[in-house]
Amino acid sequence: MLFTWDNKAHPNLDSPKEIELIEDIESNCLIPPTNKGLLIKGNNLDIMVSLLGQYKGKIDLIYIDPPYMTGLDFKTKDGNFAYTDKFTLDGFLQFIYERLYLMSFLLKDTGSIYRTSSYIKIIMDEIFGSGNFQREIIWRIGWVSGYKSVAKNWVRNHDNILYYTKSDNYIFNKEYIPYPPTYVRRGEGIPTGNGFAIEDTWNCNKEDILNSILVNSFSKEKVGYPTQKPEPLLERIIKASSNEGDLIADFFCGSGTTLAVAQKLNRDWIGVDMGDESIKTIRDRMIKFDSNFQIKEIK
Repeated sequence: MLFTWDNKAHPNLDSPKEIELIEDIESNCLIPPTNKGLLIKGNNLDIMVSLLGQYKGKIDLIYIDPPYMTGLDFKTKDGNFAYTDKFTLDGFLQFIYERLYLMSFLLKDTGSIYRTSSYIKIIMDEIFGSGNFQREIIWRIGWVSGYKSVAKNWVRNHDNILYYTKSDNYIFNKEYIPYPPTYVRRGEGIPTGNGFAIEDTWNCNKEDILNSILVNSFSKEKVGYPTQKPEPLLERIIKASSNEGDLIADFFCGSGTTLAVAQKLNRDWIGVDMGDESIKTIRDRMIKFDSNFQIKEIK
């Protein structure tokens, strides 16, 4: 076999560790936000086990951008260590399997999970059921800076995102881009209806009306954390697969983009990361949004 993982080696659910409060941060707004957040530092496997008591079947949407097994260590723009991405293939698959297994318990029956794709569709089929695989989204990210000139073959210009649901009864809010005033469909004349389905435009072409799903080097949202995802990408996912007041979680929250967008869209949120730089980055980012949130750490 090319790789193996032990799908019987499930995490121990009987001995959850205690999560202690580190800081309680309140909004300074005259009209404070109605949603709330929870940022937890530590190993996400242990944290998810501990969250089961309160949040089992309570999370409406999970987005994760876990390690890719690149064999690299990543640093912030200031040169500080952010996280390591060094795994053997078997170790990586076991790592992912155990965590997705726990996420399946935390996810609500009407919930959805999105994750960037790398090696693991077969694992998600096993955990969530192949019938609950909804789409593989091709996110056209455009030219990768510094790469196109050194590539010896086709230039990487897209990422894959796997979209699963917990059941066949799930939230999906379809969005549309209105037809341009001068748009005429060949042979049919002026079209009727809501417009172009927004899921048809997961790209950053200049012709794309949204022209949005990319973090440019000059973007104001950049926080100096490696592999940061753009807010418009998470906005599209969160709007589609949740409603206001729902609970959003990211268990590899990195720079905090998922949490930032959840805050802007009036969703409750849970973010988990074990890196000091991640927690510091997210704390500063969420304070700028005048969020109400707690920072906790697993013992």
